[in-house]
Amino acid sequence: MTLAEQLSAGSHECEWRAGASRAYYAAYHKALVVADHCLPPNPQLCGEHVKLTERLKAGGMKGRSLAYSLIDLKRVRTDADYRLAESFTQSQATDLLANCRAFVPRADAFRAHVERDHAAFS
Repeated sequence: MTLAEQLSAGSHECEWRAGASRAYYAAYHKALVVADHCLPPNPQLCGEHVKLTERLKAGGMKGRSLAYSLIDLKRVRTDADYRLAESFTQSQATDLLANCRAFVPRADAFRAHVERDHAAFS
């Protein structure tokens, strides 16, 4: 997130794109740590991002909410990384950074929720 913040504050579109990508991956890896800690693996033959969001969706309503948030974050990251013919603004980068920062405590709260549920049924 620190690098994402530095890049998003830059003065060139390439920095904003790179910052958006780094912010997304910080959120992605936070969600992956949470899923690895408290959800079963997903053996489906699909990409890693889809595997992760499907795992989160299996975690009930809160997991689905987290999954759909991550999917939305990825859409902006995809714009930054792949839609090079379209402009990508500093505002888009800083908005994504803020949304990724907000995602992290939601992922932690989801993990705590799952752990409480597991403890209640143990």
